[in-house]
Amino acid sequence: MYAAPLLDSFRTFNEGGGKFRLAILNACNLDCFFCHNEAMDNPRRPSTSLRMVGLRTPDELSVEDLIGIASAWAALGGDQINLTGGEPLAHPELVRILTSIDKRTTRIALNTNAILAPRLLARPKLDALDLILASLHSVDDAFFRDRLGGKGAAGTATHVMAQIAALRRHGYQVEINFSLSGANRDGFDRVLDFALAHDLDLKAIALVRSDCSPGFYGGDWVDPAWIADRLATRGATPGKTRDSFGGRKTAYTIGTSKIEVKNIAAGRLRTDFCRGCLHQGECGEGVYGVRVGVDGLVKPCLLRKDKHHPVARELGWERMLLETVHAMVGDWSRARFVSGAPG
Repeated sequence: MYAAPLLDSFRTFNEGGGKFRLAILNACNLDCFFCHNEAMDNPRRPSTSLRMVGLRTPDELSVEDLIGIASAWAALGGDQINLTGGEPLAHPELVRILTSIDKRTTRIALNTNAILAPRLLARPKLDALDLILASLHSVDDAFFRDRLGGKGAAGTATHVMAQIAALRRHGYQVEINFSLSGANRDGFDRVLDFALAHDLDLKAIALVRSDCSPGFYGGDWVDPAWIADRLATRGATPGKTRDSFGGRKTAYTIGTSKIEVKNIAAGRLRTDFCRGCLHQGECGEGVYGVRVGVDGLVKPCLLRKDKHHPVARELGWERMLLETVHAMVGDWSRARFVSGAPG
């Protein structure tokens, strides 16, 4: 049994919508200009040391480690596990990972660009996979080529949209993730049209800054309130709004599709964990999620690399996760939501 403060923090985190993101692979078939790559060293944009050897760093965690860490989150009662990357569909043992996690009542979501969806479509629907979060930031093929690094016929919006629709027909619950920036704002309505035409839910979020370089957002940062205005013109019915881990979330419906707008400018969470942080002005996420990657690091935050630390096998996976969440939540009576656009 774990100490009550650890369990209380986990309960607060879990009930408040805090996320657990497990990056199972550090390789991808796209190179999106805004990719945070779960705070892993991005082999598509290698550091000087990686460029010298021409190789990505080797994985620090085995498949068994990944399965064990995910199962530990589920054993603690975590609501959801997001399997990410890189591009998780490129992992040669993805099916074994999905089917080996002792998920209990936890949902497993797969964050994917859907280019390699045929790897799922070629087999019967996997019951272990509860949700596919498919990225669709534009329906324009030129945008995919020029801004997202798409190559060939598979690296196009046309291909991705066909795969998303096929996954839906195959029986998977599919939700579109649209990351809003100055580069793709004008294309939002066409993405929304695609979602509505295929009875898909959609989540619209502002880009999450993963570094402090000028021009990170591909232009000026766009407040997601802009999307709320667009939805109003489309006849969307507004639903509940709540401040939660990761920002203020507002639900809308159009027909049978649900649209969620996440707006960190309207409210993002700061806790004791944020004390002394030099990046609060640039923060585009607030306290949001625990990230663990195949690079062997635990990351409570994208920007605070001073808080990244190696996985602690000696603690046991459950205690490692509990202590990380406890540090993020801190004294909950001092937690607050702040507003304003990130720098």
